[in-house]
Amino acid sequence: MEENGITAGEIVRLIRRRIVWILTASVLVAIAAALFTSLVYNRAREEYFLTFVVEFQQADTPFRYETLVFADNLESAKASDGAFSAIDTERMAANEDIRITRTGEEGEFPSYTVTVKRKYFSDRGQATSFLRAVVERAVSLVAQERSAARPCPLPFFPRGAFFWNKTADCAVTYTAGAQILYRQNTVSVAENGRSPVLAAIVGFLMTFFVIALFVCIAESSAERKKRLSERNGVPPASDARP
Repeated sequence: MEENGITAGEIVRLIRRRIVWILTASVLVAIAAALFTSLVYNRAREEYFLTFVVEFQQADTPFRYETLVFADNLESAKASDGAFSAIDTERMAANEDIRITRTGEEGEFPSYTVTVKRKYFSDRGQATSFLRAVVERAVSLVAQERSAARPCPLPFFPRGAFFWNKTADCAVTYTAGAQILYRQNTVSVAENGRSPVLAAIVGFLMTFFVIALFVCIAESSAERKKRLSERNGVPPASDARP
């Protein structure tokens, strides 16, 4: 031990004296880091996505695809099936945890991808059903609006059940003409997490060096006090007799 410092050899010696519990603590932290990364962190960052194209009967039908992830459309899709009752669509929309992107240049036939955080669903089956309901609800509204703007040619009938039933049948026909094609049968998983192995290595190294630093500080301070006591002729506390 030097008067005003500590040598590299002394550092190694001090660490070796406590190497067992330093390694034990480091391994435990590494395991905890790997489990947390795999089961908590990565799961929270995983996303589901569904890709589709839509073909309207009229090529010039406007489709504001951004509205698909708006709160009212999400609420409408949620209300369409009791199996969606536990899905927090309000929070989903407020936190922008659902989004839609368009692929394809202007003038090209576009495809769309809806992406949503995995944490809102119990499993992939529920996510698939919900996202399909969201897509189909939005497309259906566009088709209905287009149908209302361009009513089907009907002969004159007096106002009555038959006239309105024919109008409704025409709208249903048009809606059915807005065909949706999905790229996959079930939602795909986007893994945006981190490697549990890397997290374990980082956790181990950080814990090892931090604990080793404290060991060196504590042990060197104790040895310095011991040497100072011996120099002044005062026996160490461990050697004192009653």
